Amino acid sequence: MELELSVAWAMGMGLAVTRTAAFVALCPLIPRSLPQPVRASMALGLGLFIATPIPVAVDLQASELLTNAFVNVVIGGLLGWFLGVPINLFQVAGSIIDNSSGNTLGTVFDPETGTTPGPITMAYTLTAQVLVFAMGGLAIVTQLLWASTKVVALDGQLGAMDGLGAVAVEQLSELFRNGFELALPIVAVLFVGELAFGMLGRMVPQLNMFLVGLPLKSLLTLSMLGTASLLFPRFVDRLLASGTSTALRLLGG
Repeated sequence: MELELSVAWAMGMGLAVTRTAAFVALCPLIPRSLPQPVRASMALGLGLFIATPIPVAVDLQASELLTNAFVNVVIGGLLGWFLGVPINLFQVAGSIIDNSSGNTLGTVFDPETGTTPGPITMAYTLTAQVLVFAMGGLAIVTQLLWASTKVVALDGQLGAMDGLGAVAVEQLSELFRNGFELALPIVAVLFVGELAFGMLGRMVPQLNMFLVGLPLKSLLTLSMLGTASLLFPRFVDRLLASGTSTALRLLGG
């Protein structure tokens, strides 16, 4: 029994996995907390899905193959980064709430972001990641990678991306705006609570407002989390739409 290996398909699968590996490595939609074998399997599965045979020339040079691999790394990395940037709005919202409520006193190191976020920030980030997958984020990722092969082939040349800086600035400004909008209900309640604590401190000067105010602010934050969580699906849908439209703009579509 002889097993024939098509060189065209082998090169196509190799370049496709290169693109998807860069996408998985740089896309914030793919949690870094996932085990490395899971992330590698995801990159391999997505690569096999979008792979197409590459016509192989007899005089193919190693430099040309490296150039094609570099192009796929750039395309996959850019698509992954721009598609996943909007999900950071949940981290922005959680950081605002943690700073307003004083919960940052109990921070621990988060390997997902390499920082020490507060408990609300971690809860918001993990909830957003779960909702992204529950609302079809993986299907959007697969379709976007497949569409990228139609715009820039696996053995194609890297096209001009003149608007890259403007798109990045627009994404970041939208990120902070949406993050503050998501945190606004709880921040507004905490602000009213601060005013009430200030009036109480003026009326009862002997009361230690630091010992009383900090637990009450934490209680206010926890009591509002259930109401604020109703906004999560709307913002997840918004971030998926925003990331997809941005990625399509980069592809010229």
